[in-house]
Amino acid sequence: MNTNLLRLPFDRIVAAWRDALATAIAGALAWLLAGWLFGHTHPVFAIVTAIVCLAPGLPNHGRQAIGLMLGVAIGILTGELALLVPDHLMAAGTLALLRMSGAVLCSILIASAFGLPAVVPIQAGVSAVLVLAMGPENAGWHRMQDVLVGTGVGLVFSQVLLTPDPLRQIDSTMQNLLLRIGTGLDAAAEALRLSDPRRANAALNLMLRTQEDLALLRAGADAARYSARWSLRGRLAAGPVTGAADQSEHDAIRACAAALLLVDALHEALLRGHTPPEGLEDRIRALAAHASGKADLPPSGEDQPLSGPVDAEWLSVISPLRILSAILPARAGSGASQNRSRPSVSSPDPS
Repeated sequence: MNTNLLRLPFDRIVAAWRDALATAIAGALAWLLAGWLFGHTHPVFAIVTAIVCLAPGLPNHGRQAIGLMLGVAIGILTGELALLVPDHLMAAGTLALLRMSGAVLCSILIASAFGLPAVVPIQAGVSAVLVLAMGPENAGWHRMQDVLVGTGVGLVFSQVLLTPDPLRQIDSTMQNLLLRIGTGLDAAAEALRLSDPRRANAALNLMLRTQEDLALLRAGADAARYSARWSLRGRLAAGPVTGAADQSEHDAIRACAAALLLVDALHEALLRGHTPPEGLEDRIRALAAHASGKADLPPSGEDQPLSGPVDAEWLSVISPLRILSAILPARAGSGASQNRSRPSVSSPDPS
């Protein structure tokens, strides 16, 4: 059996267990608080709200909580307004269904106007339906009280008790990106050693997958900036977090683009049968070691200089190599917290 088929679900469980445990505890606490504060015997909406706010996989739990509360409020108000239509006008089942559909339409449109995540219009529509189907006594202010409790508990857990370290988030996604670049550079160096265009094409396909890691890093940087504005932990380190997010995103975009251009140009040069300059393979392997965190070399980018002149056919490889030589040694082995004040490194001449 392919171990990767079991490894992936296991990795997902490991990544989700912390949020899952927090969700279960917060849900129970929301249930108890709703009963104690408002005397609700079955505060289902309180525990459901806590689950929706803290479930694993959400890009930002705080934004989810605020959006949920806003959506519920819009839906309840819209449903209450729809109930103002006299009952004798809604006697027919078709007209009652039309009222419900109209309330759903209006609540979703109003919620969509805020430009917030999908949870806002979804909850607005659901809340309007519940008010009209269950009555305002069960799904109106009663539900809003439960939602307020669930949202409050969710915010306390996500913004105070279990707020992730924004700098660690950035570091983690950057290291994953660098590892992917290192793997691609190693494959490119091997293709260069064997003068094999097919291996170079395989290395290019590996490098194309860095776009996935780049997207995750940019999402992580956005989440860190949001955390710096809206969480207690982020507020305490707002300046360093914003600086680290900007610097990491800038370096990641440049490194991804340069690595992709390097491997693509190398592939083209090998296809045309051009002889690589001496020292190029060693230089690429050194950069791969830096990216993979396996090198303990000075961050000068000049530890493996090229020997002799460089033919014109290989200049398109050398140019992105300069960019990687400026970024990878400086980033490897150091986190965002150490690099937040690092000035841009000038591109050295690899020759």
